[in-house]
Amino acid sequence: MTLFIRLDKKCDWVATGASTGSGSGAIETVSEDLKKIDWKGDVVALIPGEKVLVTTATIPSRQSRHIAQALPYAVEEKLAVDIETCHFALGEKNQLGEFIVCINSREDMSEYLSQLKEVGLEPSVMTVDTLVAPKSQKTCITIEGEKAHIRTSNQTGFCAPTTQLAMVVGLINGSNDIDLYIPTDKIDQLSIEIAEIEIKSSVTVHAKKEEGLKALVEHYSGNELNLLQGDFQVSRKTKPDQAVWGAAKILSASTVILYLCLLLAKGIFLDYTASQYSDEVSALFNDVYPGDDNVRDIRRVWTARLSGTGDDGNFLQIFGDTVVYLPGTGLSLDNMNFNKSRGDLVIQVGAAQSESLVNFSATLNKVGLNAEIGTIAQQEGSVRGSLKIKFFGD
Repeated sequence: MTLFIRLDKKCDWVATGASTGSGSGAIETVSEDLKKIDWKGDVVALIPGEKVLVTTATIPSRQSRHIAQALPYAVEEKLAVDIETCHFALGEKNQLGEFIVCINSREDMSEYLSQLKEVGLEPSVMTVDTLVAPKSQKTCITIEGEKAHIRTSNQTGFCAPTTQLAMVVGLINGSNDIDLYIPTDKIDQLSIEIAEIEIKSSVTVHAKKEEGLKALVEHYSGNELNLLQGDFQVSRKTKPDQAVWGAAKILSASTVILYLCLLLAKGIFLDYTASQYSDEVSALFNDVYPGDDNVRDIRRVWTARLSGTGDDGNFLQIFGDTVVYLPGTGLSLDNMNFNKSRGDLVIQVGAAQSESLVNFSATLNKVGLNAEIGTIAQQEGSVRGSLKIKFFGD
């Protein structure tokens, strides 16, 4: 059983499962309404699409920690507000290899969770109502009241007033096919807008008997991007009876068999981990030294190029936190040196213009490193420069 509740000035809710029902009103009345239908189950909170920016970001890193750090700066140019006031939620990659990203106000997130807590509801999922709307390889438009949920072919989405539908679709869609999901009683009402869209696009109309939130949640899959990440992540509680039975099952297993299984699992895990790290090292080498295919003995090549770096753990962390932002900057890494006593890494890079080095230094400072530009020398059609990098406080 699932409760879908959209948090707005007036809260719409739909309960599915054994105890079905729906309603609309102030959030304070929701708990009383749920008691009337004896509802118990999971809570999925929906945020109006007007309150969330759903966009994409290209982030080269393969490590989740680096992706989370880089995300705000990868989308900063798309924002009209300070990134410090924003909450960023990361989704899966689309067919173009871009991450789906949701951005909204941190203040709003706190307010949403506070409102739900006051009426005794703890959501396991919080997503955007537009992301629940139908999607496909086409552009999908779902009409709900006076607004349209628009899902684009790259799996992002946004809301627009139905009065501006033809203009908006003309800007984003061109001549692509469109799937239009619309309540039956709205077809005549929006006939002019539909006709205007059909001038430029091929429109397939899907008439729906249901409307409002009830029609929207019919398309909920459970795979929608969950905004409950980072500071707003919630932990799923284990029921007491589940914990007891889980412990009993573990204790009932044979100690000898368990030990042998652990040994086998450890061997498989270590073999898999070694293979995985080998692939990541090769990929990292190609990112840092593009065009160099001599990676048959990658350990020997790394050792030669990192001579003088020593074996201090700080080097590996500084180096890893630096090169993850290198791809796509236009910089080529020529050389590097790590000073163990000072704890700083000096890299020598080449670029077409000095702005590339300046921007790279600014990026590193934003993500928590202390980066200082040393020398910049102008050469024929390019520049060479150095950058000293260390942790703040070192």
